[in-house]
Amino acid sequence: MITVKRKLNVQIVARGRKTIRPHDANSDNVSKPKPPARIPRIARLMALAIHYQEMLRTGEATDMIELSRRAKVSQPRMSQIMALNLLAPDIQTALLDLPPQSKGKPFLHEKRIRPITAMLEWTEQRVAWQQILVAKKAVSARKD
Repeated sequence: MITVKRKLNVQIVARGRKTIRPHDANSDNVSKPKPPARIPRIARLMALAIHYQEMLRTGEATDMIELSRRAKVSQPRMSQIMALNLLAPDIQTALLDLPPQSKGKPFLHEKRIRPITAMLEWTEQRVAWQQILVAKKAVSARKD
């Protein structure tokens, strides 16, 4: 029997993972770039609601059914998004002006806002909004 020996050059590349690199003495001086801060989801939804309302107003879309088809969401979801237009103007502005968030779960999300959109009086909405802001300050104070 004949035995054949061959030398192969194999390079293993990890796909979809960070490659492990040997420690470099100069790497301590180089800081890793911070991930970009993201605009909160509720702010993006508020902007979408305003945009969709403008599409309906100008006739670019005929009704919410067409909007939901274009956005590839269900009709109930489109109704939830459009309900943000029922908020008092100062609350809408506050949602749009939320600062970018770097990481972690946001305190303010759409589920907290939905009950406010169901309130008919803007004064009631403002009171509920202030309660949410007070709760947010209390949670952030506990974290510190």
